[in-house]
Amino acid sequence: MSNTVTVEPTEFKNVRSGEITRGVRIYDDQICLYQNAWESIPDDDLQVLELAIANADCHTADLFDFVEENEKGIYIGPVWYEWSEIAQVFNEDSTPPEQFEG
Repeated sequence: MSNTVTVEPTEFKNVRSGEITRGVRIYDDQICLYQNAWESIPDDDLQVLELAIANADCHTADLFDFVEENEKGIYIGPVWYEWSEIAQVFNEDSTPPEQFEG
């Protein structure tokens, strides 16, 4: 993995049932992963990142480990965040945040 990670807040619509779920797409130029079981999507990008980390499966955790180990910046939606702006999210206690209403 030598590329930029993006966390994209997303509403997913099942085209057959019409059901809408919320979460994020997390991707780089090698893999695309989804989390679509969120109750809501926070307005604050750092809260989005906190939820994505808290809900990470092993593949998503690998992407976030890469970001942390290399102190890389990421995109959250269209906004670029330098490592210095997101480092505190990675260094926080690993207790999952509560679901946000939004």
